[in-house]
Amino acid sequence: MRAPKQAWQIVKSGSVTVKIYRNVHASNSSGWTYVVAWHTPAGRKRHKFADEGAAVEEARLRAGQLAAGKIEATEVSRADREELFAARKLAGDVPLLAALKEWRNAANLTQGQVIAAAEAWKARNRGKIDRATVSEALTRFLKEKKKAGYNTKANHGSILEAVREALGAYQIAQVSASMLDGYLGKIAHPVTRNTHRKRIVTLWRWAQSKNLLPRDAKTEADQTSRSREQAPEVGIISSDAYGKMLELVRAKTPADLPALVLAGFCGLRRGEIHGQDWADVKLDVKHVRVTTAKKGTPARRLVPLSDAAVEWLKLCPDRKGPVCDGMAIDRVRKLGIEAEVALPENCFRHSYISHHVAALGNVPQAALDAGNSVQIIHRHYRELVTPAEGAAWFAIKPEAPN
Repeated sequence: MRAPKQAWQIVKSGSVTVKIYRNVHASNSSGWTYVVAWHTPAGRKRHKFADEGAAVEEARLRAGQLAAGKIEATEVSRADREELFAARKLAGDVPLLAALKEWRNAANLTQGQVIAAAEAWKARNRGKIDRATVSEALTRFLKEKKKAGYNTKANHGSILEAVREALGAYQIAQVSASMLDGYLGKIAHPVTRNTHRKRIVTLWRWAQSKNLLPRDAKTEADQTSRSREQAPEVGIISSDAYGKMLELVRAKTPADLPALVLAGFCGLRRGEIHGQDWADVKLDVKHVRVTTAKKGTPARRLVPLSDAAVEWLKLCPDRKGPVCDGMAIDRVRKLGIEAEVALPENCFRHSYISHHVAALGNVPQAALDAGNSVQIIHRHYRELVTPAEGAAWFAIKPEAPN
């Protein structure tokens, strides 16, 4: 009976041993061949090597794996390991599974034509994308619009500055639709939310035209969702409620007083108020020259000021430059809600038109003053107000200080 062959070397790791056998092999330059042998739950395993160093390295690796309990790893061949290392090197900083998942998605989307699709994308986007932040893009956008003659403070300013504060530090190319929806989701009122979304879409499309975003697909802003707007509640407030609001704003936020005066005594729209300049408020001749016209309406007009309106406006200090900032009406409404004053949507303009028609008795003239057609006045704005109530509205004067 032949005695069992003795191992040439034994490699240990804890209680685990892996043996290396050396056999004569004339065809190898060294004259030897090396066999690494170890035991697994699936049986005895062996790998043959022509190089002594490779055999010792393999024995150490197997011993360490067995000692660590990584039985399944012992079934991986050296060639498999080398292929895995090479794949990880190709993936770079991207985790290998993430890289494979992205490739699989790209292959599915392009029906296996990943390289052809990538080459087509490159052909459409030959210019290098400018990695500008949202804040940098916004500054360039506003500068360009202002140079073109747009009133950026009235039409874009306050909303886009809020976007700058929330997202300004991010590269605009990295801002996703979900990030934009998250920002918009914090705006409760659907109309206000849609107005913010409209401004954001405008900015993102401009950025796309300036090579700040890829040109071959919809922008992330276009892929955000709109809020469903309910039919606006058409209602008016009484002269008592309007007088209370005037005194409340005078006491709490006096900088917003001119906005409320122009809304209730002149019927200016929100955009007209926020775009109005004191240079066009003529207290001496008692009229307001409205130049920030709403598109599609006869909005460029002279609106008369009642004696009471002139008195309220004279209470406003520093009557130079813009009459208010872009959030004045929002603050007025918030103040009224906190004081439990019922304020239907668009109630200041609607109340102005309804009381003006009643006091004046002349719908065409009232329509001219409001910057609307007679048909629109009849269809949307007129409420049943008596001439006495109409006169009382335009006679609300500031209370004398105590």
